[in-house]
Amino acid sequence: MMICQRWRGILHSSILTGFMIISAPGQTTSVRIGTVLDGPISPDAEMRVDVQREIVSLLSGRFAVEFPQDKQIVGDWTPNRVRMAVDSLLADPEVDVVLVLGVFGPAYVARRGELSKPVLAAVILDPEVQGVPIEIREQPIPGREGRERVRVSGVPNLSYLAYNRDLLRQVQTFREIAFFSRVTILTLQPLDEEIGELRSNLIRKFETLDVEVTVVPVGESVATALAEIPSDTEAVLVDFLPHLTNSEFEQLVQGLISRRLPSFSLVGQSDVRRGVMAGLQLERDDQRLVRRVALNLLAILLGEDAQELSVDFDLDEQLTINMATASAVGVDPTFILLTEAELIDEPTIPSARRLSLARAVQEASNVSLDLLAAERRVAAGLQLVKEARSSLLPQASVAGTGIFIDKDRATSFQGQRQVSGSVGASQLLYSERNKSGYDIEREQQIFRQEERFQLRLDVIFEAAQSYLNVLRAKTIERIRRSNLRLTRSNLNLAQERVDIGSAGRDEALRWLSQIAVDRRSVIDSSAQRYQAEIAVNRVLNRPLEERFETVEAGLDDPELTTSFERLRPYIQSPGSFQVFREFMTEEAYEASPELKQLDAAVRAQERVVLATKRAFYVPTFGVDAELAFVKGGGEPSPLPPEAPNGVDWTVAVQATLPIFQGGALRAQRTRAEIELDQLTIERDATSLLIGERIRSELYRASASFAGIQLAQEAASAALENLGIIRDAYSEGAVDILKLLDAQNQALNAELDAANAVFDHLIDLMAVQRAVGRFDYFRSPQERDSFLRNLDAFFQSTGYSVKKQ
Repeated sequence: MMICQRWRGILHSSILTGFMIISAPGQTTSVRIGTVLDGPISPDAEMRVDVQREIVSLLSGRFAVEFPQDKQIVGDWTPNRVRMAVDSLLADPEVDVVLVLGVFGPAYVARRGELSKPVLAAVILDPEVQGVPIEIREQPIPGREGRERVRVSGVPNLSYLAYNRDLLRQVQTFREIAFFSRVTILTLQPLDEEIGELRSNLIRKFETLDVEVTVVPVGESVATALAEIPSDTEAVLVDFLPHLTNSEFEQLVQGLISRRLPSFSLVGQSDVRRGVMAGLQLERDDQRLVRRVALNLLAILLGEDAQELSVDFDLDEQLTINMATASAVGVDPTFILLTEAELIDEPTIPSARRLSLARAVQEASNVSLDLLAAERRVAAGLQLVKEARSSLLPQASVAGTGIFIDKDRATSFQGQRQVSGSVGASQLLYSERNKSGYDIEREQQIFRQEERFQLRLDVIFEAAQSYLNVLRAKTIERIRRSNLRLTRSNLNLAQERVDIGSAGRDEALRWLSQIAVDRRSVIDSSAQRYQAEIAVNRVLNRPLEERFETVEAGLDDPELTTSFERLRPYIQSPGSFQVFREFMTEEAYEASPELKQLDAAVRAQERVVLATKRAFYVPTFGVDAELAFVKGGGEPSPLPPEAPNGVDWTVAVQATLPIFQGGALRAQRTRAEIELDQLTIERDATSLLIGERIRSELYRASASFAGIQLAQEAASAALENLGIIRDAYSEGAVDILKLLDAQNQALNAELDAANAVFDHLIDLMAVQRAVGRFDYFRSPQERDSFLRNLDAFFQSTGYSVKKQ
């Protein structure tokens, strides 16, 4: 960021100078540029085309730029070929500027010494390790008072760009993932040949880490390089190996995996995507690199001294871990590491479900254990209704008896064998007690059914809220991870300030402290996400730790009939919103299972009151009938003389009316009437509570709906302010406290903006719960009917709604 600010000032002043130099017609200066590449398949080959295009675009109208075809030299991955190419272009009078792209080509030209013409080289991987000249100079800050310390080449006619990568930090990060004491570094063989002290410099670099280092140059044969890795090596660092084809690089990666060697790319994310286990740098920003080369050339042509141009080219950091490779080599990263890491190739779970908000609530309504238990209560209640009804239906019974006695104990009245039986039937003609019991039980069944429906609404709301909490937790985790990356980037800015002497070590330590705080926040956010996922699985009766994919929910969900975005015409003014509240309250009264339960309870109690009143004057009527027979045998007589045919029958009709029970009937009637009054009052209180709840939820949803846009505006302003403050911090214009305050403000604003959306969606679900109907269970016809009823209600009040 500091470099970009500096170059904005340089470009502005250079353009003004350029116009002063070349504004006269016919005075456009011709510039002929020769280019050298390390090899034919280098990724820099494509970058060369981009560099040429950017140079032509930037210098157009100021200079006539030429890239003579015979001056564009591509090496063969051998140092000698590149040296010869560079030297030939430096000696060629038809070349004004030499552009060297690659790895060992820039290293050679930077170490060459005297240069007869301007040379731009990109890139140097590590100036200190490669022994490339570098100096620190104090220079004026463009557009501001004061001076800043800048790293430059210090070599006349030499301008190079160097990746500002911290090798020690990369190794320390690697050791956090997979600890080791012996490591092998795979380097580019031509670079090793070009820089004789490369190996000793690398070994000396890592002495402070107490790590035993082996350097293995990688040439044309990947198999040879793999064979040269010592058997006791515990880990491998992979440096820039641009000469390898994709298949060769894959062979290298698979070779390391087969030996279960953890690997770490010094290039970064691009290699991790190709199978290396981990890396710290982000993808190489070729567009920004190309722009810097073109700007450097413009500055040189406009009179800037090449040796005074900044050489630093910052690379943003992002720990990236290839989880498939990590698993293959037996590495399990810790939670702390995963707070900052971007994970690639995570093992997929074939059975992973894909949940949306609609599917979550629909699934919950079918599989919730609480609802399944409520279904059983309703089913059992139905049997209670049948049991109460059974007493009003005819009753029948059969009885039989067999008697067998000793012969010597038989008498003339009781034979040795005797069998008797009877068939009875009864019918309750009328019983107020039994009839009221049946009527009351039917109302109780309605109560149980509405109780189940109320529970269903609660389960659906809980499922919706739990699912939205998962989305919220994932969003917050993502925001906090992004903030952690920003803090890490700010640490890099602070470290640059420390390196050039414009800030003390305490400033870097303050950012390190903030990184620890931010990492803890990410861990907490991750734990909250897991907790939210467990809550969803519980509601859906799934294994608690079963993983599932989520689908983002938003206000544009077509299944949300009552979305405030869709209902905007009805709620956009206080008058229309009041009418809308009245309509939704009527909807709530009509659908409320709580009111329906109390209505059933009131009807049941009214039946109790009626029964207690009738108990004073309505008797109980019933009829009974019985047919009996007796059959005997054996000594001395089969039947007594009094029952010659052995058959008997009876029919009885009875009526019962209590006369006096010590005042119990009067007490029962009074108690029933009081309980009826109690239920009626409870029903009125519940009606008020429902009216209050629906209105409160509507106000809350309305406020959260309006808060979305305001929170997003606040977040946008805070982020813009952060960018301004961060630029100023990179230039030394503000202190660390101001940047910390701006970053915290931006973080909180972004969290508020994210929470605003989920708060409103949950409020919207609460509105639907209060109404007693969820949009996800409305048919298309019911949704249309709802909107028609809404229009009709507004018309009935005389309020005209203006629809766009």
